[in-house]
Amino acid sequence: MNIGYVVLVHVVWFLSTYFVIVFLLAIFSNKKILYESPKLKESNKLPKASIIVSAYNEEGTIANCIESLKKIDYPKELYEVIIINDGSKDKTANIVSKYQSKNIIFINNEKNNGKAACLNQGIGKAKGEYIACMDADSIIPKDILKKIVPYFEDNKIGSVTVSVEIMHANNFLQRIIRLEYLLGLSLFLKIFSLFNCIHVTPGPFSMYRKKLLDNIGYFDTNNITEDLEIAYRIHKSGYKIANCMTTSVKTITPNNFKGLYRQRRRWYSGALLTLWQHKDILMKNKVGLFGYFIPYNYMLIASGLGLFIFSIYLTMSNTFKILSYYALTNYNFFSNWTFNFDVLGISLFVFFGISGILGMVLLVTSGLNASRNSPKKKPVLYLGYFMLFLLYQAFWLTSFFIVLTKRKVRW
Repeated sequence: MNIGYVVLVHVVWFLSTYFVIVFLLAIFSNKKILYESPKLKESNKLPKASIIVSAYNEEGTIANCIESLKKIDYPKELYEVIIINDGSKDKTANIVSKYQSKNIIFINNEKNNGKAACLNQGIGKAKGEYIACMDADSIIPKDILKKIVPYFEDNKIGSVTVSVEIMHANNFLQRIIRLEYLLGLSLFLKIFSLFNCIHVTPGPFSMYRKKLLDNIGYFDTNNITEDLEIAYRIHKSGYKIANCMTTSVKTITPNNFKGLYRQRRRWYSGALLTLWQHKDILMKNKVGLFGYFIPYNYMLIASGLGLFIFSIYLTMSNTFKILSYYALTNYNFFSNWTFNFDVLGISLFVFFGISGILGMVLLVTSGLNASRNSPKKKPVLYLGYFMLFLLYQAFWLTSFFIVLTKRKVRW
C-alpha cells in the first residue's frame, strides 16, 4: 500500500477525530448556556442603531426584507435603515423608493459598485453607535436588535453574529443545506465564540461596533468575501466576535447544484485569498486561539482534499490493474468473487472512513439535539449531508485552482 496514502489517512483521521471530540465536549459542557444572552442593564438607555442593506437586482426579495425591517421592536427614533440600490437593472429601485420614510433612507447608485463598496457608503452615512449589515434577500425577527445590543455592553465585543436559517427548503438539496446552516452557521459559530475563534461575520445579518469600524477601516472592496475578511481584522485589533443563538436571520439558498457551486466557489476562493492576505496572524499568540484555529482548520481541509484525490487515483489505478490482470489470465470474475481489498488500496480508508462517518453522525446528532430548531432526524438527510461534504472537496479543488491561476471570481 502507498505509504503517502497511509500517512494521509492517519492525519485526516487524527485531525477530524480531535475536532469531533472537542466539539462534543464543548456542546455537552455548555448545553445550558447556548441559548442564554445578556440583558440590557436597566440603567442603560437603548443606543442608536443603523441597519444597512445593499441590493442588486433584488426585486423578488427586497419588499419582504423591508417589511421585516419595519416591524422591528425598537424605538423608531433610535434606529435607521439605509438601503442602497447598487445599480440594479430590474425594479429594485422602484420598490425601495415606495418605502422611504423618516427612518428608511434610500440611496440610489446608477453604477454597480459591488456589495462591499455599498456597505461602506452606508456606514459612512450611518448615525448609529452600532451598525448592522444585512443581505437584501434576508428577513429578520422583530426582536433582533434588543437581543443583540446588550452584547456590546462588554467593551471587548466588536461584532455580534446571529443564527442563520434557511427561509425556503423546497427540495432535497435545500433541506441538506438547511441542516448544514443549522450546524455550521448557528451552533458551530456559538461553539467557536466560546474559544474566541469566530472566523466570519455572516452577510445575511451581523452587527458591528461603529467605533471599531472607524478604527480598523470598513469592508475590503477588493475581497470577494468581505464578511470573512473583516472578521480577521476584528481579531487583529484585539476585539472579540460574539454569537447570539436566541435570535436569527432567515435567508435563501441556491436551489440547484449550479447555483451552489457558484456560491461555494466564491466562498472558498475568498477564504483562501483572505488566509494569504492575513498570513501574519497564523500561529501567533497575539490573536489568541484564533491564530491556531485557522491553520488547523485549513490543515484539515487540505489533508482531506489530498485524501479525496489520492483515494480516487488509487482506486481507479488499482482497479484498472486488476481488470487488466483478469483479462490477460481469462479469470472468471463472477464465479470467483474473492479478492483482497488491500489490492485496491482502500481497506484502511474504509476502516477509518467508517469511524469518520460514525463520528460525523454523532456530532450531527448531538448538534441537532442541542438545537431548538432542528428538523426531523431522517437518515437520508445524514447521508445527503455526508455526500454534500464529499462534493465540497471537489469545490475546494476548483477553488485552489482558481486562486493558483489568479482567475477572477465574480458574484
